[in-house]
Amino acid sequence: MEHHPSKWAFVVFSGIVMVMLTIFSIMATRNPQKRPGKLQNLAELLYEFFENLTVSVVGDHGRKFTPLIGTLFLFILSCNLIGLVPASVAPTASLNITLALALIVFVYVQYIGIRSNGLAGYLGHFAGAGKVPVYMAPLLFVIELISELTKPVSLSIRLFGNMFGKEQVMLALILAFGVPALKYFIPFPVQLPILLFGVLVAFVQAFVFSLLTGIYLGLMTEHEAHHGHEDAHAH
Repeated sequence: MEHHPSKWAFVVFSGIVMVMLTIFSIMATRNPQKRPGKLQNLAELLYEFFENLTVSVVGDHGRKFTPLIGTLFLFILSCNLIGLVPASVAPTASLNITLALALIVFVYVQYIGIRSNGLAGYLGHFAGAGKVPVYMAPLLFVIELISELTKPVSLSIRLFGNMFGKEQVMLALILAFGVPALKYFIPFPVQLPILLFGVLVAFVQAFVFSLLTGIYLGLMTEHEAHHGHEDAHAH
């Protein structure tokens, strides 16, 4: 990361992203109208998209997680895209930033798991209570606990690795193709295909992080879906 000015650049640009998203949310929702304007219409479309995504992954009971998943997607996507602006860096190319995001998700998932299942049900979830023979429960508990503890590591490293790798690849390609092109007049920007590649990676990584968050929440609250189906059949 020697081409980055300082480690604080990641913090500064993540702060810029937070300010931009805050301003957008305030402007889009401060005066809602029955006939929405452009900003309100965009905000409603985004919320509907995130709600459909959350319900498709978690279930109908997961609508309450829409703000979290939507916020994660928009923040990560904005952090990824801001790195494409000249003289800027992608905050998600720092392991500190991605680990902080992963820890937020991890703590929230555990909180929801305890709140939804109770402490006994939460621990029983790791032991596969009611799903495996009793003698296998201790071994399964250890395996599931280790798996749960590795989730923030895998989440953070996946996002960091892809974004840091993307920056290195883009830098190498720009140096390889951009410098020789300076000898000639080329009306088509040589870095445009590379920037398009960066935009694609930015969207994919934001989507993957948000999708995995929804999956983790769905696994912790799967009993709510079962109760929902039972209530529907009862009616």
